[in-house]
Amino acid sequence: MSQSSPPPRRSTSTPKPMGVFPFCLEEVARAGLVKRLLFRLFPWRFFGTVQFEFRNAWLRLLAPLRARRFRGQTNLLVQVGCGPHGRDGWVNVDCFPGKKVNCLYDIRKNLPFDDASVRGVYSEHVVEHLDYTEEIPVFLAECYRCLAPGGILRIIVPDAGRYLKAYAAGGWSDFIPLRPLVDGADRWFKHKYHTPMELVNAVFRQGPEHHFAYDAETLEFVLRHAGFDNVTQQSFGVSADPVMCLDLADRATESLYMEAIR
Repeated sequence: MSQSSPPPRRSTSTPKPMGVFPFCLEEVARAGLVKRLLFRLFPWRFFGTVQFEFRNAWLRLLAPLRARRFRGQTNLLVQVGCGPHGRDGWVNVDCFPGKKVNCLYDIRKNLPFDDASVRGVYSEHVVEHLDYTEEIPVFLAECYRCLAPGGILRIIVPDAGRYLKAYAAGGWSDFIPLRPLVDGADRWFKHKYHTPMELVNAVFRQGPEHHFAYDAETLEFVLRHAGFDNVTQQSFGVSADPVMCLDLADRATESLYMEAIR
């Protein structure tokens, strides 16, 4: 009887990333000994989540102080989750500091503005980062509270309905008008997609960052549920109030535009 070959040894090296959101594995490979040991006990995304939540807990502790600045102010224009795209003359809100961020705040619990003190709230590719059941109802209720009568909430998100139609069509051709792809690689995130479903998951999940995917029907539903009676689907560069058009041109191909008037 021939002797059986020994079982293969388990690799102790970090798996090689396949291309879609590989940053966590690359970070593990560069990490020090302590972090690599912790990675054996916890998912890598755990560390980013803990760091993010501790940061925002500190912002919430400071929230009453930040809100004092806006007491008595009216006719405010507010951009939430502005990132590097803050605008002059606006209250540019973000939980991370930036060149034009003038209000460091966690929008998931409340907004630091008086009732009916805001002319417009603009949110581009932010709402999909909020939890649908816990955080979206709070955020939209706060927008409704802060907006003056006739004030506008303009929300822009990735249009999941269009992506699903592109997926159902089969192949890659219907994705090209939505998302810049060069030989299957994402021009925005530099990731290589091997299958259309990888691209769909990148849109819906973006690693651990996206929490919900919206189509027009669902976004309209949550806005009406928050109390907005006047809800209209818009398009890039078109608004009931032209001042609300801060839209980024490079996201227009994949975006869903919706406005709700208080």
